[in-house]
Amino acid sequence: MADAPGYLIGPKLLAQIQSTVRHYAQMYGGGEAGRTRQQGQERRWAILDADLLAAVDMFADPSTATAHLIDRKANGDLEVTDETVTVVNRFENISIDADTLIGIEFMCGEWTPYKADCGPNSQGASSLLASIGASVEPEASAGTGGP
Repeated sequence: MADAPGYLIGPKLLAQIQSTVRHYAQMYGGGEAGRTRQQGQERRWAILDADLLAAVDMFADPSTATAHLIDRKANGDLEVTDETVTVVNRFENISIDADTLIGIEFMCGEWTPYKADCGPNSQGASSLLASIGASVEPEASAGTGGP
């Protein structure tokens, strides 16, 4: 049998192949070795790259933003990876600020937020506080001459 012609794969093409395989493995069956994903059971930590605004209409006009995924290092610490996903927000009354740590899950073919570390000055927190009649103005701290 004659030798089959070979192909030389450079680092850029190899990275593209790895990224594509990782993407489809996460969407259709797992991602991590020995671990399979069932619909609605894949959850990840991520950091939003941009503000994720509230949806105009949850069925027809959701909001989207990219986010960098977080993985666990061998020593147990977490690190932000270069891998990004598009997060789809179908909540009509919740928005999440850029650079916020969020929990996302894969449901109905899209990554959606299910929890977020919203600070007291975030748009989502301000809307919630205002809806219950709480002040959205920051309080003066001791020693600043405030009330």
